[in-house]
Amino acid sequence: MISEFLEIPPVELTFLSEPVASPWDSRPLELVTWWEMQQFSAYGFYAIGYFLETLKAECMFKCGAVGDEIPIHEVHKCLDDATAERAIKSLKQGEEICREIGMNITSSTMADVAERIEGKSATYNWFLSELNHLQRLIRKEMSGKFFIYVAPERARFWPTKRQQHVFGEIVYKAFPSTFYDIGQAGVCLAMGCTTACVFHLMRVLETGLRSLGNVFGVSLDHASWGPAILQIESKIRNMHVDPRWNSLPDCKQQQQFYADAASNFGILKDAWRNHTMHARSKYTDDEAQQIFASVKGVMQKLAERLSE
Repeated sequence: MISEFLEIPPVELTFLSEPVASPWDSRPLELVTWWEMQQFSAYGFYAIGYFLETLKAECMFKCGAVGDEIPIHEVHKCLDDATAERAIKSLKQGEEICREIGMNITSSTMADVAERIEGKSATYNWFLSELNHLQRLIRKEMSGKFFIYVAPERARFWPTKRQQHVFGEIVYKAFPSTFYDIGQAGVCLAMGCTTACVFHLMRVLETGLRSLGNVFGVSLDHASWGPAILQIESKIRNMHVDPRWNSLPDCKQQQQFYADAASNFGILKDAWRNHTMHARSKYTDDEAQQIFASVKGVMQKLAERLSE
């Protein structure tokens, strides 16, 4: 069985001359698919595992080992030329693979082992020990990378390069300052951080309310939502007697638009904003998704007529 195993042809891989940044490092805060992770490193790990196990099997075979034990008279036997040549070639290939997929400690260790073998002083016993050490080192380096799974139905909330604006282009163009909080709300919702999602959404709404207030000369700089909304609603009710508005041919349509907008803010303030900002509530996933959809709808509607 071992002799048959050793007849497997060596894995030949072609790699770039420079290390390739991992997708999670080169594109921070973007979703990385399982397929992309496999394209980046899966074949590399397969090749490393293959040649380590092949070299171990060859060493054990050449030493006449039984199980994991090398006969005492073979412990200090040096690698034969053919095994040494294969080991050096595989280790240098493995060094390059490890460097490209970010396992720098393992890569450096493989280079050290290859250098020792090139010096013609490596024994089978020592080499087997180093191969086992390399396998443990790979496990340690892999254990230092952590990933969180995002279900496909949640990934739609996460901003991507193709869809950076979760609330749509219209909202981004009208309210560019909300880009960060809308994106973070989507990330939080995708990750299940539902209360944090609502917190960001309330900041988004404040930008919308501030823009609505600017239309009627109501500032939010020194006022909370409640008094500001009351002032805005009062001015909306009097639009029909204000010469600036009454002379407009679409005064009634605009009054209806602004009245609906102010009403929405009043409802959102009582339902969510006050409780969120004063740490009175935690939100379930269903509640956060409902709030997300509601705020998205409000901001898209505001963007039809308002901007910051």
